[in-house]
Amino acid sequence: MTKPKILITAATGRTSAAAVHQLLERGFPVRAFVRRKDARATALEVAGAELFVGDMYDYRDLRQSMVGV
Repeated sequence: MTKPKILITAATGRTSAAAVHQLLERGFPVRAFVRRKDARATALEVAGAELFVGDMYDYRDLRQSMVGV
């Protein structure tokens, strides 16, 4: 059975980043919603998360981040 892709918002925050890592360790595909691609976002990408760079307060970005999730 294929595991569903999980969207984590504010993914570079302490709690969200921990959630990303836990989900990846359990074999879930993760889309990490980040404000900008900085060192913390890159670390999530290296760990295996798919990055989505955008503004959570922009409806179009938020909607686009959910496609396929």
